[in-house]
Amino acid sequence: MKLTKLFKTVIITAVASVSFTTLSGIAMNQEVTTHAATGSTGVQYAKSAAAIDVTKSKVAWSKNGNTLRPIASISKLMTLYLVRQKLDNSSATWNSKVNTSSAGLKSMGRSSVYGGFKFNKNSYTVRDLYLAALIESSNNAAIALGQWVAGGSNAAANKKFIGMMNTQAQKWNFTRAKFVSANGMENSELAPYGYKVSGVYANLMSANYVAHMARHFINDYPDVVKDSSIPSMTVDGQTLYNYNNLLPGRRYYQASLNVDGLKTGYTGPAGYCFVGTAKKAGHDRIVTVVLHDENEFTETRSLMNYMYNNNLA
Repeated sequence: MKLTKLFKTVIITAVASVSFTTLSGIAMNQEVTTHAATGSTGVQYAKSAAAIDVTKSKVAWSKNGNTLRPIASISKLMTLYLVRQKLDNSSATWNSKVNTSSAGLKSMGRSSVYGGFKFNKNSYTVRDLYLAALIESSNNAAIALGQWVAGGSNAAANKKFIGMMNTQAQKWNFTRAKFVSANGMENSELAPYGYKVSGVYANLMSANYVAHMARHFINDYPDVVKDSSIPSMTVDGQTLYNYNNLLPGRRYYQASLNVDGLKTGYTGPAGYCFVGTAKKAGHDRIVTVVLHDENEFTETRSLMNYMYNNNLA
């Protein structure tokens, strides 16, 4: 969702523990701690965090990495991954049309809180909505895409798509993950638009799960970072603005990190969330996750430097 916070300069002094979690051999709800790395990660305010080398199958560092938390618009990564799967496994193309005539979704797009991309037409291309959901974090675009993936254009198709999200989570061995929305809004906020479903109050994942979800996305569809690094663009006369403040020219940019993604998120219950990805010269690409943070870009930048300075990628 759109971020509208005033950023503060903070001095980070906390030293977090280092933990490794594998998908095989070690259960996802266990952590093994090591003290091989040195220096502070700078992760003080995030309630949960994780970092991973995308070429590896284990999380390199985490803080409360297995605790389930609401993840707000980070959820859109799952939605967009399933969009890419449909493009791969069907006759659909980027130019395929998505039905956007739903009154509920049109109303959502006009909301000053949950909007970001107005449905001025009754259909848009898959590509247009994919970019609206990834860059601007459009909530109605994400639901419309989910319905399209599920083969429909109504609340019943949305419910079917949420089942697909949960199925994909199980395929990735995210055994405790829970999805109830395609966009990360909580059930209480979806209800007025006709998209509340049964289940938990919000999408719930751990920082470790999110790190692996992003790793899968980047490894399977590496071009996602080209799109997620677009600072802004225009679709249907509307500006899509990227709220990733680690991109070039933004407040927390650090040239050596080469940050080019990936996804921001915010709701009241989730707090400020951010999945970052970077590829420093001479190193592997990394993904970092901070959930329910107060200084998501400062702490992400610190965690990325920690990963690279300690040759964890």
